[in-house]
Amino acid sequence: MAARLGNFIIFLILTVITLGIYPLYFFVTRQQENTELLKEIRDELQKQNQ
Repeated sequence: MAARLGNFIIFLILTVITLGIYPLYFFVTRQQENTELLKEIRDELQKQNQ
């Protein structure tokens, strides 16, 4: 019984860690995508102005 409870507690801790990391990963990847899109827009606008 104690082993099962220990495994369950480890499972809960890993779940909390994983769910805490995912939003950070999502935010960082979205920011990278936005940055790339803005660079492309900037480059296109510079081409049109020349």
